[in-house]
Amino acid sequence: MRLFLATHFPAEVLRDLNERVSRFKSRLPPASWVKPETQHLTFAFLGDQTEMLLAKITPPLREQLAMLPKFDAQLRGSGFFPNSRHARVGWIGITPEQPFNEIARVVRDVVTKNGVTLDRGDFKAHLTLMRLRDNWPPASIDLFCKSLRDYESATFRVDTVTLFNSQLHPQGAIHTALERFELA
Repeated sequence: MRLFLATHFPAEVLRDLNERVSRFKSRLPPASWVKPETQHLTFAFLGDQTEMLLAKITPPLREQLAMLPKFDAQLRGSGFFPNSRHARVGWIGITPEQPFNEIARVVRDVVTKNGVTLDRGDFKAHLTLMRLRDNWPPASIDLFCKSLRDYESATFRVDTVTLFNSQLHPQGAIHTALERFELA
């Protein structure tokens, strides 16, 4: 199983964001845009794992995530990873970052203690909008950033973390929820 732990955003929040993006998307060079139905915030990508891992990580995740409080958040700001000069991923930011960072810390701690090797990258709370295969000219980078600079979503509640199985298909990944972990 190809596993990851993430949180989803309310449909109305994603609809509003994607309507905003649709207004300028056609003026940008080609990119691999994330479909709205698969947009989420990943806390940890576990990669290919055996089913036995589920039994090991589910109880401690349930216990430790239940100690973290639910909170309100917003999508806000935009940018590129690793940066706008070497853009590979276009994203929308999320605020406040601290509660997302705390969830990521707990999730990553539990899975690494149970033998999962994670990437060494630092966690940065964001929603990936697209991935770039080819470099964009500076004017396209500017258009993306200027078009989302003042974007703020409606406030939404973050109250669960979900363990997903991701199956790759030619038409795109299919994400199936395996477990949901409630926050306090």
